[in-house]
Amino acid sequence: MSENNILNARMAKLEYVNNQTNPYPERFEKTHEICDVINLEEGVTGVRTAGRIMSMRKMGKMSFLTIGDILGRIQVIAKKDLLGEQEYDFLKKGFDIGDFLGVEGEIFTTQAGEKSILVTRIEFLGKSYRPLPEKFHGVTDTEICYRQRYLDLCMNSETRERFVKKSQFIKEIRRYLEDNGYIEIETPALIDHPSGATARPFTSHHNALNMEVYLRIAPETYLKRAIVGGFTKVFEFARCFRNEGIDATHLQDFTMLEGYCAYYNYKDNMKFLQEMLTSVITKIWGSPIINVNGNTIDFAGEWEVVSFRELLLRDCGIDIENYKTASELLEKIEQENIDLSSAIDPRTLGRGNLIDLLYKKVSRPNMINPTFLIEHPTDLSPLARANDENPEISDRFQLIINGAEIINAYSELVDPREQRERLLEQARCKANGDEEAMMMDEDYIMAMEYGMPPISGWGMGIDRVFQVLSGTDNIRDSIMFPLMRPINLGSDSTQE
Repeated sequence: MSENNILNARMAKLEYVNNQTNPYPERFEKTHEICDVINLEEGVTGVRTAGRIMSMRKMGKMSFLTIGDILGRIQVIAKKDLLGEQEYDFLKKGFDIGDFLGVEGEIFTTQAGEKSILVTRIEFLGKSYRPLPEKFHGVTDTEICYRQRYLDLCMNSETRERFVKKSQFIKEIRRYLEDNGYIEIETPALIDHPSGATARPFTSHHNALNMEVYLRIAPETYLKRAIVGGFTKVFEFARCFRNEGIDATHLQDFTMLEGYCAYYNYKDNMKFLQEMLTSVITKIWGSPIINVNGNTIDFAGEWEVVSFRELLLRDCGIDIENYKTASELLEKIEQENIDLSSAIDPRTLGRGNLIDLLYKKVSRPNMINPTFLIEHPTDLSPLARANDENPEISDRFQLIINGAEIINAYSELVDPREQRERLLEQARCKANGDEEAMMMDEDYIMAMEYGMPPISGWGMGIDRVFQVLSGTDNIRDSIMFPLMRPINLGSDSTQE
């Protein structure tokens, strides 16, 4: 049957339903959620629940349906002699797969051992004009999954479980932070200076104030302003926007969790974040040891701590301390025949970014278990505190899990004089054409001049960490409604 014929047939059924009852009632009172019905004892009566019809076998005097929602499925058994001839006839003539059904009845276990509801009443709760995809195959087209996530959620249990688990993951992190004295605050998404990270911003115009504004690239400098104001532990789940390229692990809009603690240094946060992630992962996955695409990731015990220098010596035999300029280091890399192929020409990189690219090529893909990478070059970290003993490195760490950078954290720079010099250097880079360099932010400098205590802060991309933990190939699998190029503008060339 063609799509138009299906739509016409379903519209005709809607007219039939409309002659029997209101096809769009305002509410349905439930006694139980579908996911809770499965735990009820056999013989419990007066059970009222509702969901979308996912399957239906209409027979002579008995019909079997499955209704469901994001958290569960339950079988519904309708008998003509129990439901009544008129209601049973209405069920057979008026309902399609995809429609919403409210039921009332008794808990019953079939001979096959399946917990079911033997219904005594039914109520029509909403019409599906379009048929759901064929149940056996579900939704397998990746682009349809991204563009029409509602179908993906309806048909694919793996997708439902992933997004429910992501919600639980966020909830448990929030609970852990609050239980440890952190206060959740909100910072602006529209700002007059992009700050908090080196990234190209989105720009817009504020009509009421007649000024150019930017979508935030990170909440960092505003969370630090809160520390100036007297907060000692703050965090935010912040939607951030970076006008950069799309690939399997990057999108332009994403959720960043950032947290800051006064009087901590980066080593304190290494300990705190290890305890937080181990606790949350154990609670959600049931064990501190999980399997992701054949890799066993062990969150139990102590996590490895390794410096850039130690890591590169181990993995490619290059001692970065022996090469004080980018050109010297690049020459050594070429001598060792190490392939640095990337979207950026390595010859244009400074020493710090060249070290970062080298590590991403020879080390990061092999780092499976949680590993803290420390002692970053200072020019990679314009907002991080320089090490007191060696100002060429910063008091910073990144957490690497299964070949991906999960957390970036510092002992924060709190000296306004040094911060001004670093932002001036960033401003010079921007003036010379570096679109990702930071702008000078006089208001932030002024806030620092009122005094900052020692601070350590961290940021974690929620979508990225969940991609790693769930083992999906593309970060858009971890985002419920990713932005896609409209179909009428042509194919989505960024599709992975």
